[in-house]
Amino acid sequence: MLLIFGFLFTLCIFAAAGIFSQFLQTLINLPSVLLILVPLLFFLITSKSGGILVSYFKASLKKGHIYTRIELAALSVALKNTVKFILAAGGFYFLTFGIICLGYLGTPNRLGPNLAISLTSLTYSIAISFFIFFPAQAWAENKLGALKDDA
Repeated sequence: MLLIFGFLFTLCIFAAAGIFSQFLQTLINLPSVLLILVPLLFFLITSKSGGILVSYFKASLKKGHIYTRIELAALSVALKNTVKFILAAGGFYFLTFGIICLGYLGTPNRLGPNLAISLTSLTYSIAISFFIFFPAQAWAENKLGALKDDA
């Protein structure tokens, strides 16, 4: 459930920034969104972390579910790996499109869109990792720490 709240919070932040700055069109860049979300979905589908996150999501919908130490430890590791992957993808695209931008220094009409994709993909990766997955990881680690203290 924390992942859903993080996603909604991220949407609210981007919507508020777009409304107040009136640059919603420049803030939402479809190629940048796809550059981050498509590899993220591929990572979640093909990795063990995705299965753990799906089981966490299903368990969070059940009322009164009590998480075990093993579930919380696995969830913490899965979320940590997901955060690392998202940040690595954002950094990779930032560097890739930054290098492409260097090739277009003489043509400003092609330099701007590539620079926008570069910066917004990095921004999206940071926002998704720190507003959605990192709070869930902190929650899992806090719960795990509380379970260890009780034992």
